[in-house]
Amino acid sequence: MRIPISWLKEYIECELEPQKLADSLTMAGLEVGSIEELDGDVVFDIEITPNRADCLSILGIAREIRAIFNCRVKKPIFKIQKELKDDKFKILIANPELCYRYAGRIIKGVKVTKSPESLRVKLERAGIRSINNVVDITNYVLLEYGHPLHAFDLDLLEGYCIRVGTSKSISDKENEEIETLDGIKRIVGPEDLLIWDGRRPVAIAGVMGGANTEVTESTVNILLESAYFKPESIRKTSKRLGLSTEASYRFERGTDIENLKKALDRAASLILEMAGGDVYEVIDAYPTKIPERYISFKTENIRNFIGINIKDEDMIDILHSLEIETRKDRESYIAKVPTHRQDLTIEEDIAEEIARIYGYDRVPSELPQSFKPVMENYEIANKRKFLYKIREYMIALGFSEAVNMSFMSPEDLNLFEILADDTRRHFVSLMNPLRQEESVMRTMLTPSLLRNVESNTSRGIESLKLFEIGRVFILEKGSLLPNEPIYIGIVSKKEDFKSTFNEDPYDFYALKGVVEGLLKHFKFDNFYFKRSSEPFLHLGQSADIYINNEKIGFIGVLSPKILAKFDFKTKPYICIGEINLENLFKIFSSQSAIPYKPFSNYPPIKRDTAILVSTDFESQKIFDIVKLHGNELIEDIYIFDVYKGKGIPEGKMSIAFRVTYRAFDRTLTSEEVDSIHSKLVEKIILETGSELRI
Repeated sequence: MRIPISWLKEYIECELEPQKLADSLTMAGLEVGSIEELDGDVVFDIEITPNRADCLSILGIAREIRAIFNCRVKKPIFKIQKELKDDKFKILIANPELCYRYAGRIIKGVKVTKSPESLRVKLERAGIRSINNVVDITNYVLLEYGHPLHAFDLDLLEGYCIRVGTSKSISDKENEEIETLDGIKRIVGPEDLLIWDGRRPVAIAGVMGGANTEVTESTVNILLESAYFKPESIRKTSKRLGLSTEASYRFERGTDIENLKKALDRAASLILEMAGGDVYEVIDAYPTKIPERYISFKTENIRNFIGINIKDEDMIDILHSLEIETRKDRESYIAKVPTHRQDLTIEEDIAEEIARIYGYDRVPSELPQSFKPVMENYEIANKRKFLYKIREYMIALGFSEAVNMSFMSPEDLNLFEILADDTRRHFVSLMNPLRQEESVMRTMLTPSLLRNVESNTSRGIESLKLFEIGRVFILEKGSLLPNEPIYIGIVSKKEDFKSTFNEDPYDFYALKGVVEGLLKHFKFDNFYFKRSSEPFLHLGQSADIYINNEKIGFIGVLSPKILAKFDFKTKPYICIGEINLENLFKIFSSQSAIPYKPFSNYPPIKRDTAILVSTDFESQKIFDIVKLHGNELIEDIYIFDVYKGKGIPEGKMSIAFRVTYRAFDRTLTSEEVDSIHSKLVEKIILETGSELRI
């Protein structure tokens, strides 16, 4: 807000050097952003915080200066000598929940001309263009008192009345069109407050007047309005229309409802002085009262809060200088919140007022008191270390970490064909999303990772390996707040063409190896993989991950059907996976200490075997049988080949696995191993219904 010092000095009885005044206002919470010299005057540009609507006026700044420098404020003196009576004009408020008070004065026989130079100069230095004497006076009082006013051409108002209400309550329509003073036709919605005459809207309440009742040089009779509108309503209207004015800027922050009539009378007296005419009595509709509020505070609490030993009487003097009335009440004080300071609500607000006027620079610097140290939360600390090790592991394997917003679109769940009864459908919707694509809290990490891949591919990156560690938000039935487990999402992508160069593998088995390596890194030895039922994964190249018979995640190749829904110009090969790290950490934390086991110094013996099984056979059964077999000489088993095609019967596939045998106390003989291995193979064939491939 621009404040000319020459205008400000009309209200304060003390001589102040501009730079000192600017520094003092800034220290008191009213930052002077710039100081400009203009035609021998000095103009402050003051940054007013949103809660200090009381300082959006010359008198408001003067009140602050009085409190800071302990000087007198000269308020404008005016009196309307003669008031005529008009019982026919009516003011009706249809929405008292949006318009708390609406007052008006009729002034007849005015002469609308150019404003006096002294008035024009003040307005122009404050950043407001001069229009005519009547309109300029309303702007002058707006800057002087901080309360917006508006003047209507009375002869252009139909029905000799003013109605205040929305289009829904007045005309029973959803929308109304009105041409505002800037010459633009605007569509006003059903929630926006309008000012109406007896037939049509004549102003957008608290924002801008209508062109159909504009005061011009041909105007003879006017209606001067002064109102109080609900701040939230004006802000919504201003935002919805993309229209911000000096009036809306003040109304949406909250004006002084009790100062409303004083501003109206001040403007009426100036119009009589500069434009002449006869003034009529105030018509005041006041359906909604703002109740008086009081704050109880103890001076000892204030001293402890600020950290200075300020006397009780000094505190009360500061509050009185800010027009905050106080009275003693036993061991505490009661402060009456003035109507221009609706931002004051609690004892700490009183402490802040005292501190900023007393001077933050006068508060002595002290070392903070030593408090008892907070005990470390070992569970949180261990989880943080756990996640850090996972992050290190993934980066060491050549994966890059992605960081995405915690939002997604509900359409992502349809895109991935998530079933209706899936818990991932239980999402939290945002009340005011920035856009539809980010309208719910995410229940999966995969959609955003795939869009990362899509974006990077469009920029010419052919091969990519990404991971993300972050929370998902799943709302359980009957719960107000969602569960927020931490997941890791993994994606790898390569183009579907042969390369002459050696590359890291990006296929399903490579991703499976990454997950197996991660689990083994944390000494999980009871995990296994089962065929996945996730609808967005390739049927033949996907698996769910289990530990202790509990599903903790999935891995697999993205289904071609889902892949086609993304904007890839080629057909890349994409593997994805998600693991619930919250559940993984719980299992990890419950594990007992792993006993040390020495390495064997004796050589291993390996035996390879291939069996024919049906194409729907799950290879995990082989591992289960070997585990139950329980021979202590079996050190390891892994599958190194799965084959279907030439030489293999229809409906069958070949699985080749390798078993490693090793003893800790001797070198095994081939005969001994052959005997053990043949019994193991017989057991596998018997229990799986397979046959040996020769």
